[in-house]
Amino acid sequence: MLNEKLTENIREHGIFKESGEGRRKILADDIGFRMDEKAEYVLIGGCHQPEDHPHVFAAIKKLLDYLQVDYTMLTKEYCCGWVPLAQPAVMAKNEDDLAQAKELAEEFVVGNFKQAEALGARSIVLFCSACEPAYSNCQDATSLEIISFSELVDRYLEKGKLKAEIDYYAGCYRFRRKMTTESLDVEPAVRVLRKIEGLKVNYLDNSICCYIPPHLEQLTASLTTKSVVTICTGCYEKLKETLTDGYEVKMLPELVLAAVEGQ
Repeated sequence: MLNEKLTENIREHGIFKESGEGRRKILADDIGFRMDEKAEYVLIGGCHQPEDHPHVFAAIKKLLDYLQVDYTMLTKEYCCGWVPLAQPAVMAKNEDDLAQAKELAEEFVVGNFKQAEALGARSIVLFCSACEPAYSNCQDATSLEIISFSELVDRYLEKGKLKAEIDYYAGCYRFRRKMTTESLDVEPAVRVLRKIEGLKVNYLDNSICCYIPPHLEQLTASLTTKSVVTICTGCYEKLKETLTDGYEVKMLPELVLAAVEGQ
């Protein structure tokens, strides 16, 4: 059975734990994001990502401001329910709970659609990879365009410059197949990387799952640098936890910000 307490917390506060005030403080007060304002794009950051990785969101704001993107975030951004509801159902192989989690995900995602529509937005931009499957399933519930953060950057970035060598891991997205049959387009991030002059990239095998121990060993054995970049928020957390011996793990916006600041 799904956790009713967490479900109700999402309904009341948008987030599955606590009141969401910590998230709001980091985004609005500490970093200075525009919140609940009329804008062309509404950025969906994920329910716990801002609190777990505020430095990444600081980079996101600097990058979007540099690119002169008209965007806002939502104070009460409804969690899609993946971490508290769907993921436990997948891990337990409970199809009934998973079906219920998908229904709740639609409820929550539509709540974000309504807010974005009221703000006059034309697009929803997804930063958190775990949110993406739920939004893919709900495309018919809105006239809003739904795109990834990588695609947004690809639209606005003309070029960057950064003399560096990195390993790039897109992520395997195995769990998303339990949530949706829609395919995931990972090409925008590759196009972004190719716009950065001086950057040498070792593209890692994205059929390997970093959450499967033998796969993780294979993945780490294929690294050619001490700098790893990813677009998957789940992979970011796993690789940060795993690669501790002098490695540097970054999300794509951190790398791109360095590339535009280096011009």
